[in-house]
Amino acid sequence: MSQYQSFFISASGNLSQCDEINHFLRSHVVIRTVENIINSGSNCGIQILVEYKDVQQPGEKNGRQKIDWRASLATDEQRELFDRLKEFRAKLSKEKHLVGAYMVCKDEHLASIVQNSDITLEEIKSLPHSNNIMLKDFAEELLSEYQKILNEKKSPEAQNATDKESQNEADSIPF
Repeated sequence: MSQYQSFFISASGNLSQCDEINHFLRSHVVIRTVENIINSGSNCGIQILVEYKDVQQPGEKNGRQKIDWRASLATDEQRELFDRLKEFRAKLSKEKHLVGAYMVCKDEHLASIVQNSDITLEEIKSLPHSNNIMLKDFAEELLSEYQKILNEKKSPEAQNATDKESQNEADSIPF
């Protein structure tokens, strides 16, 4: 179930208002935001309405609560895409002999990717908390896999036709 929180940032640029919003955004899974400019005399600024899911789980790590990024996704299709990208990330980390899948990218990044079907390579590289050098190194492979999964989902008939063409080509090769 979605929840809502409203914030107001005055035009004077009160830093405590910004800190409050930033703290809130870091501790919740944001579904969407709506911003409105308010210009009513001395009360000028931006009003921000945040729709969010409060999916924090018990079990603190480094003073922060763990977020179930899969649960934060809005649709079953997004959760399925998330699961498939997670499998790919695990496979990729094994191929590259990394300590763990988290070395490729975080669940937070996978959730961000599946929420934007038109995401670009640059957008992946600039995801929040993506100072992870590994994410930048593996962004192309993640995007390629994501696009491959989307294409499979969009046109199973096209995928079946491609498979049949490949099989016909293989059958026509003389041995």
